[in-house]
Amino acid sequence: MKKSITIVLTLALVALFVAACATPEQRAQRLFDQGKYEEVLAKFPNLPIAQNAKAKIAEKLIEEGKYEEVLANHADTPAADTAKEKLAEMLLKEGKYDDCVKMYPGTNAAKEAENMIAEKLYEEKQFDLLLEKYGNTTAGMKVKNERGMQAYNKTKGMKKDAKEKQLREIIQMYAGTEAAQRAQEDLAKMKAPSVKPPTPAPIKKK
Repeated sequence: MKKSITIVLTLALVALFVAACATPEQRAQRLFDQGKYEEVLAKFPNLPIAQNAKAKIAEKLIEEGKYEEVLANHADTPAADTAKEKLAEMLLKEGKYDDCVKMYPGTNAAKEAENMIAEKLYEEKQFDLLLEKYGNTTAGMKVKNERGMQAYNKTKGMKKDAKEKQLREIIQMYAGTEAAQRAQEDLAKMKAPSVKPPTPAPIKKK
């Protein structure tokens, strides 16, 4: 019995000795491998592995649906983008388009919300406001093309210099539209050097 106790104590002392000799990196890695991510953060916050532990904690919070907590405490982890997208989707489903765009810009849900707002502005004929805020949306590009085509049609009766100036303005103001493409094509034709037909060779008399 005493021999068994002695062996256990010896092994415990060896374990303590090994633990004492382990580097902070090794101790942190051991905790990480055991899934003790909070402990890694608490004991070794300055080690590189702490960021990995933080990312693991954030992933778990995402699974639990705690998106706001992720943004509040783990905004520097990859899970933060997922949290933003999830929260933006919630606002989109609730019809809170303005909040979605303001709070979570750049998310897919925010882009969809922008399209919804733009469509409403188009229906209300608030074209100037639409172009100012949401010019690159589907509705915005539609207005750009409509205005661009109006400007393009006016160039047909213009003199060369005035027409060239108007075409350049259309290309600049309505980039990405059919009107701009047509203006670009017309401008290229105007700039192309005129090719004179070759002079026929004189007929030699026999």
